[in-house]
Amino acid sequence: SNALEIIKEIKNNYPELYSVEEKINLPLNEITGNDSTVRFTGVIDAVFKNKDEYLIVDWKTSKDTNAGAEHRQQLEVYKRIFSKQKNIQAQKIKINIGYLGLRNKINDGKTYKELNQLQPRSSAFETIAKKINKILSWRNNTDEFFEELKQSKRPDNLLKSIIEQYGKE
Repeated sequence: SNALEIIKEIKNNYPELYSVEEKINLPLNEITGNDSTVRFTGVIDAVFKNKDEYLIVDWKTSKDTNAGAEHRQQLEVYKRIFSKQKNIQAQKIKINIGYLGLRNKINDGKTYKELNQLQPRSSAFETIAKKINKILSWRNNTDEFFEELKQSKRPDNLLKSIIEQYGKE
């Protein structure tokens, strides 16, 4: 019921359902400018349309909205890929996060909804591009990867075992 209520709210501004589970697939170098041949593959949950304006919606079942900034970074990548694949100006595309399963800290058995319409900050893509480039750099420098892994703030037994084994090899 939360999803249906959010869809009704969306359709006030974007009356046409353009697509559901829209597959995106593009070489990362087409959006990041690096020389990688790695492809970014994903699925956009829903795309709505109003004339020549589009809205990308990502459904989240999170119990809170604390990871909103990270979700918007993800959606900024989706937006750029969707823009390139469909030859649509990025300025004609907005993003929303549809939270479907929000709960109080003390679980009262109820779930709540929220349509978060905040758009990514201008620095969102730079932030995610840095993360992508860091991950891609590890392909050429596994020692750097393991050094950063050692610095992890959440070491667990599996992580310690992996680092130890890598050191032995």
